[in-house]
Amino acid sequence: MSKNTKTFNIKETAETLVPDKLGRTSYLIGLIITMVMIAVIAVLYNRLPRSIPLYYSLPWGESRVAPRIMIYLLPLTAMGFFVLNLVLGLIESKLSPLLPRVLAVATAVMASMCLMALLFIIQSITL
Repeated sequence: MSKNTKTFNIKETAETLVPDKLGRTSYLIGLIITMVMIAVIAVLYNRLPRSIPLYYSLPWGESRVAPRIMIYLLPLTAMGFFVLNLVLGLIESKLSPLLPRVLAVATAVMASMCLMALLFIIQSITL
């Protein structure tokens, strides 16, 4: 085997994509929170009622509820922000060093907000 053969290294790839340590940490936190949401939903899915309160900004009543499969919108939203902010951070890193940091921290904040929403939905169902 030749010494020039390169193997995949996740740490080097992460450092290449997001050179800033704060950014890598924020994206990692966002990714972990998203995985936790998926795990919580997978564990509790069969225990959830057929309709769950999902749309809190709508008037009280039937307009607030959605089929329980829609609860996957929360981790999907967090993952969408993760991908979008990572791509925008890669594009804008050449223009400004601050914007990729802000996008990375916003990813962690958005994932945290989605997790809080999931926990509030679960709490409202169990009370």
